[in-house]
Amino acid sequence: MLIISFLIVLVSGLTIALILLVHDLNHITNDLNYINERTTNAGVTSNLHFGPIQRLTVAMNQTLSKTRQLQQQEYQHEHHLEQMLLNLTHDIKTPLTVATGYVQLIQKRPAVATPTNLQRVLANLSSVNYYLRYLMDFNLIRNKADHLNLESINLSRFLEQELFNFFDELSAKKITVTPEITSNLYLTTDKLLLQRIIQNLVGNWLKYAHTTATVKLTQLDSQHLCLEFTNDTITSNRENVTQQFFTTGDDSRQSLGLGLTIVQSLVTTLGGQFSLTSESADFAVKLTFRTVSPLD
Repeated sequence: MLIISFLIVLVSGLTIALILLVHDLNHITNDLNYINERTTNAGVTSNLHFGPIQRLTVAMNQTLSKTRQLQQQEYQHEHHLEQMLLNLTHDIKTPLTVATGYVQLIQKRPAVATPTNLQRVLANLSSVNYYLRYLMDFNLIRNKADHLNLESINLSRFLEQELFNFFDELSAKKITVTPEITSNLYLTTDKLLLQRIIQNLVGNWLKYAHTTATVKLTQLDSQHLCLEFTNDTITSNRENVTQQFFTTGDDSRQSLGLGLTIVQSLVTTLGGQFSLTSESADFAVKLTFRTVSPLD
């Protein structure tokens, strides 16, 4: 009889424990359904002080927290891109309107087609071209975000070729470039995005380098490469260069933050890291990439 009574008590206890466990799991499920159906910072809770269930709720809440952080980052990224598009379209419209106005004036009064006015038209059309290039980069980022054309490239040779393509422009600006490129370093990446990164950074030299510039390509470890562009500069207000549309003067094309913002977005799309330093008369942009696919 004692054994039977013990078994009855044991079964009853296990039954109660199972009922409580099922009830608590249902409670957790309801919490998850509530969270999934709404925008909330709430987490899942448990009514039982049972180790495995408590660990389960902690793990779930950690996952929820990370998911919310990723969602917030994605929202900020999308908002950032939308703001870039808005600013770019505005910056294109302004010089285009000015250039159109001058052309219409010249059509009505050919005598006003002076070298000064024609130079103003040219300057404004150059501004349009400048921002259209960044608009193309913006669209490239949007289109490539979900589909990268990954391939293994010899980054050392690729970088040397891109620098050679700018040789005449750099020479015309009297900028002396010192390449420090480790030979035969390979990177799995999207070649088009990487090309635009390099072109934007060399373009930054053309606008702001004073007399010298350096590009370094080194192997950090078995899985990472470092690409660094540095230059001397006499540009004032270097502390503002990370502002997206900060300008250095009356010429709206002198936008420091725009090109660097594009570069940062391109690097992020490739799974790399972007850092910027500005000390004394030196300006440096450092990019770090994984040698293998950023999707691995």
